[in-house]
Amino acid sequence: MEDSALNIYLDEIGKGQLLSDEEERQLSERIQKGDQRALSKLVEANLKFVVTIARQYKGRGVDMEDLVSEGNIGLMKAAAKFDASKGVRFVNYAVVHVRQQMEKAIGAAQLASGAVAMASPQAPAGSAPASSSLDAPLGHRNNMSLLSVLINQDAPMADERIYSEAIEDAIEFALGTLDQRETKVINAFFGIGQERETMAEIAEDMDLKRERIRQIRDKAVRKLRKAYKARLRELKA
Repeated sequence: MEDSALNIYLDEIGKGQLLSDEEERQLSERIQKGDQRALSKLVEANLKFVVTIARQYKGRGVDMEDLVSEGNIGLMKAAAKFDASKGVRFVNYAVVHVRQQMEKAIGAAQLASGAVAMASPQAPAGSAPASSSLDAPLGHRNNMSLLSVLINQDAPMADERIYSEAIEDAIEFALGTLDQRETKVINAFFGIGQERETMAEIAEDMDLKRERIRQIRDKAVRKLRKAYKARLRELKA
């Protein structure tokens, strides 16, 4: 989301008033009874909060537009579960859900960008399997990286060149497990062999809703991770 587009979005969502403790309590009670209008009101009153959190993740491999979109999904999940009777303000409760949703998108981006970097035929043979994107921490609460999730560095192969080739093989194998639609979404979202597109652009190209594109992307990333690990186990056997 470019600065100008973000400013327009902020103007659109900035008209709402912040909710008081009592207003949040009343909305929470209505939401627990299945009132969707109350849910929408609670979410809409806190959209600017999502933008604030998204700015903290800028430059981590996911466009602002997609960070805000993912954060809004987390906000809606939090609103559906919010219980104001516990004495916690909504933003304090929702922040974990919003961050988790954004970090999941960042993790998926790091996985795919790292896979492309290691599978690239231009990568020199014998180069170390780690990449800067894979080494980057997934979240603000710990130092776990995608590299530590994908690769067991306590049990490396004896020959570094063979190790690197095995990783490339496993990545190519994993990418080959995706169906045509998953491949199209992954290629577009992560810029594999083409210009990177936002979920909104992919949704328009494929004539699908953005939420459906997100679901396809998340399912594809899970398949990639599972197939990658399984293939590495085969190669090490």
